[in-house]
Amino acid sequence: MYNILLLVCIITIIQSKLKVIRPSNLINEHIDYSIANFGIIPFGHRLMGTVDMAYPSNGCSDLLPTYGAHFILIERGDCTFVTKVRNAENAGYKLAIIGNYNDDPIQSDFAMADDGHGYQVTIPSIFIKKKHFTQLQDKANNYKVEDSNDEKIMMLLKFDVVKSDVISVIFGLNVQDRESYRIVDEFEPFYNKLESQNMNYTLVYSIMSFHSSYDSSQQQNSDCICQNRYCAFDPDGPAIGTGRDVVYEVLRQTCLFQKYPKKWFGYMDQFNFKCSRPQAYSACSQQVLDMLEIPKNEIQQCVDASFIDQYTQQQTKNETNAINTLLEQQLYIQQVAGMNGFPSVLVNSLAYRGQFSGSGIFGEICNSFLTTPVECSAFVDEYQPPVLEQSNILYIIIITAFVIFFLLLGFCVFRKFIERDSKMVTQPQVNEMVSQYIKFYEGKDKQKEGTI
Repeated sequence: MYNILLLVCIITIIQSKLKVIRPSNLINEHIDYSIANFGIIPFGHRLMGTVDMAYPSNGCSDLLPTYGAHFILIERGDCTFVTKVRNAENAGYKLAIIGNYNDDPIQSDFAMADDGHGYQVTIPSIFIKKKHFTQLQDKANNYKVEDSNDEKIMMLLKFDVVKSDVISVIFGLNVQDRESYRIVDEFEPFYNKLESQNMNYTLVYSIMSFHSSYDSSQQQNSDCICQNRYCAFDPDGPAIGTGRDVVYEVLRQTCLFQKYPKKWFGYMDQFNFKCSRPQAYSACSQQVLDMLEIPKNEIQQCVDASFIDQYTQQQTKNETNAINTLLEQQLYIQQVAGMNGFPSVLVNSLAYRGQFSGSGIFGEICNSFLTTPVECSAFVDEYQPPVLEQSNILYIIIITAFVIFFLLLGFCVFRKFIERDSKMVTQPQVNEMVSQYIKFYEGKDKQKEGTI
């Protein structure tokens, strides 16, 4: 629920800032851009540096190595984005700026795609409109790569994050996609690390709706449930499995995460390797639940309770008039957040970009905390451990001094009491013993005199 409220509050995409520092009059407007879906993105940090023009300009082959510049301009086309950025990284650059063919608005959901080799790239890269790229290119063509950096364009790039005390994370997953399971598996140790932090996780699966409220005669699609309200792509074409099998598995996984979030990770791992046939999802799921000692009845009750009659608002088993509360929520988040690709991740309503890995997602989460927790110390630059304010330290010193003083005072008083009691008790005893001792010797002396 917290994640939904946050999405409603932050509907517009908060973009990072790109600014020309030198020359100051080169571009006097906001430069829109998008971030690639590969490379390591330094969320919450700034990059500032001088700019070179790539040679060759399309960046599709080895580039001239940098002489100290940090950013490089590359034209779009002739090869994949990954190839261009990998060549830029090999040449020593820290950021690749790729220009479009035209001045079409940069859509918030556009991202330079990974060609399957994006894991080889570690530097970030961005995509800008032709107009801005041309202005930068014309200026950069006035100097050479080996020229002094004092004459080159200087730019500042800040990768913004939304910071808060409570971190919202939305995982966009696809039951039929192995990449989704890989991300879940990689993120599990980081989920455990953040267990003591104020986190809100939401799952959104790849589903769609073909329902028409205007066509009462609409036929039920075999890939859907509830009069085509909730559907998934046919997982195996002409084979037995249907999208309906996928939708019900989405419900089971959603309920499992709500009830047993830590066991959900183990379930996802086992389901990925054991349940490959969509038509057997239901039976296979029950076996995995048994193996992990997860109460099957509790999960099924959660699934059943999510079906509500749209007229009576009561739980129902009649799918014809039913809406599903869990799936309605997921469709709503998809629409508000503009989630088109799966797997995907949103942190505080901002789409995660860059190398899609558990550690990468953890890094963005860490940089989104207002106060960085100690678990994130290795992932946040200039991390400072929590320190006590000077006023608090003074209070602690004063309190400690008072405690020590009263302890010493108590010890002295206690010692006085002990000494007084010992005198009152032991002195009469000593006097009596001395008297007895004297009487003993006096009696002994009289006895000697009597014998003489």
